[in-house]
Amino acid sequence: MAENLASYKVFCAGGLNTSRDVLSQSETAPGSAITLINYEPAVTGGYRRLSGYSNDYGTVGGTGNVLGVAVIDGIHDGILATRKPSSGSDYLHRWNPSGDGSWVAINSSLVANDRDGVCAAQTTSGSANLVINGALHSSNTINFTTAASLQPRKVTIFSAGGDVSGVSFTITGTDYLGSALVEIVTGPAADATVTSTNFFNTITQIAAGGAVTGNIEVGSGAGQYRPSAPTMTGVTKVRFLKYNWSGAKVILTDGINPAATYDGSNYIQITDTAAPNSPKFSASFSKHMFLAGDPTDNFNLYFSAPLSETDFSPANGAGVINVGFPIVAIKAFRDQLYIFGSTNIKRLEGQNLSNFVLKEVTDDLGCMASDSIVEIGGDLLFLSQDGLRPISGTNKIGDVNLETVSKDIQSIFTDIVFNIDLEQLDAVVVRQKTQFRYFLGAADGQGVIGGFRQSPNGLQFEYGQMLGISTTCAASGYVGQYEFVIHGDTTGKVHRQEQGNDFDGEPIFSIFQTPFFHMQDPEQRKIFYTVATYMRSEGDNEIIMSALYDYEDTETLSPTNFTLTTQGAAAYYNEAIYNSTAIFDGNPAPVRRTNISGSGKSASLKYVTNDTNASHSIQGIVMTFGVGDRL
Repeated sequence: MAENLASYKVFCAGGLNTSRDVLSQSETAPGSAITLINYEPAVTGGYRRLSGYSNDYGTVGGTGNVLGVAVIDGIHDGILATRKPSSGSDYLHRWNPSGDGSWVAINSSLVANDRDGVCAAQTTSGSANLVINGALHSSNTINFTTAASLQPRKVTIFSAGGDVSGVSFTITGTDYLGSALVEIVTGPAADATVTSTNFFNTITQIAAGGAVTGNIEVGSGAGQYRPSAPTMTGVTKVRFLKYNWSGAKVILTDGINPAATYDGSNYIQITDTAAPNSPKFSASFSKHMFLAGDPTDNFNLYFSAPLSETDFSPANGAGVINVGFPIVAIKAFRDQLYIFGSTNIKRLEGQNLSNFVLKEVTDDLGCMASDSIVEIGGDLLFLSQDGLRPISGTNKIGDVNLETVSKDIQSIFTDIVFNIDLEQLDAVVVRQKTQFRYFLGAADGQGVIGGFRQSPNGLQFEYGQMLGISTTCAASGYVGQYEFVIHGDTTGKVHRQEQGNDFDGEPIFSIFQTPFFHMQDPEQRKIFYTVATYMRSEGDNEIIMSALYDYEDTETLSPTNFTLTTQGAAAYYNEAIYNSTAIFDGNPAPVRRTNISGSGKSASLKYVTNDTNASHSIQGIVMTFGVGDRL
């Protein structure tokens, strides 16, 4: 017969731990979990079942996967997405919430050739300067960077009748660097067009070397910075970077097309002759735009002229740095730009071309997933060969401390590194919860949650797993005072997370299983009587609880499952309706007590849901037991 009834109290904290042995986990981390699926470390304590997501933003026009999403405060209504167009080249879309809501495609096509924007139709009786009077002129001068397409352009000459192939035309102006530029162009035959070889930024004079007997028109052709329309062929991911030098802008990179900027009005490709052709990554650092990851030029780090993201001329303060290894990611952090390779990390310090200095951080490890880098808790985290690592500055100048912070779930991160397509990994930061999420791009929606929690030893990471959120891209950020966490999928839909109680109509499957508690004596048999589960309910809940004994030894009997129910969430004064089901005194019963049976030397509790009920948190557990024999 059992004697010495006792209770065993556990505070739910520590997160998922798959690395400890069963004995030490029971003694030193009883509040941790050996299974934690679709539960997150709760801000209010314990483990909270994840909120749901819903298809708030419908389907982006086009075909295939959503290639990228962004939350950009200050540009339209803050939500952008990219998808391969069914036709044309307009792949960038903005969300327009007016009415029923819709996606609006951003014009990314070529600027059309202009036949008479420089000089309207005119003739000359002999050698003379043409009158610069086209629609693009200002004070008889052309400046293409303000009047036409925000980029230098070639000059076209069209003859509307007369043959002027014997007349030379001298075009005077400047190039994109501001240097003087003069080009002599032989005139066209009747009803034909000729085009300059050079790109002109400005035009101050066009001189005809002889009589022009038929009407002559002068316009502009394809711009220097937009030589071809963007294509989505071969693009698997479009990355966004928000920056604000004189107003909110976003830069897009995809590894196939030139980088492009968008400010809510103008979409401009960055194809300066000194810029990379198809970068994958971008970073704004020290008032320069940095581009890297061009598949054909992946050792080089390019930077623009100060405060001029389209100008990569060395004469204007731009340049290129060979970092010595293929670049897989770049990230500005505090007063440094970190450059990641797969087995190397360096950092760039300084303010401009004259004092930029490249320093080595490590040549022993690197970043295994380009989009794993997140800024959280005053640090940068990235997925390395041996798990999740931070970059932390120390008090020693030039020193960087690197350490693994994922030891609790090392086996999971090892599996990610070796068995997951790391190009599919996406990361978001949920700032209100001091939490990051890795979405692994798997068909079943696997992912990892990491969050900070205050412990007696200070702030520590706690982890959980996700299941059922399948993404092709993800992003988070604030629009005004509201935080948005969004993701795209394979069908072209864009969803908003952190709302509702289901995954776009599907139930949320969740599991929390405790370690096997041996109550300080792993060889003493215990007889179990009751379990008190301390909860915080956000509405009606129905949770299945199981008691498992002796590490689920098949020779040890376990009781049947038990159902824990809650009714309603707490209501607030002056908000709840009289005679409704609202509860006015907070959670009326934060404890759910369950009579159990059976015996064993250790016990574990498992909590499971698979429904669309409201969320809940499991905050603590108390088991009542009696002491039996040792045999």
